[in-house]
Amino acid sequence: MFVKTENRMQKVVFEDILYIEGMKDYLRIITLTDRIMTLQSFAEIESVLPSSDFMRVHKSFIVAVNKIESFGRKGIVIKDKCIPVGDMYKKQFMEMLSKRGLIKP
Repeated sequence: MFVKTENRMQKVVFEDILYIEGMKDYLRIITLTDRIMTLQSFAEIESVLPSSDFMRVHKSFIVAVNKIESFGRKGIVIKDKCIPVGDMYKKQFMEMLSKRGLIKP
């Protein structure tokens, strides 16, 4: 996908995305090699991200499911970043893990 950053459109490869963090009016896309700020909404980003690979886990975070290293009460860990799981997203998150066979129901 391409995202608008500063005065240009920058290509972001889905497989490189670790997570996306909301920061007021901006989104910060964290990839394996870069941090990209864009003035786009979560709705716009979610409409182009493959839903099989990405999941909203908090009002301010979308994670790449295959990049999750661990999770627990405090949240999801991806590359030394602890990402909280919002109360309204916990059930959906656990169901997704169960459907993928990553945890026992």
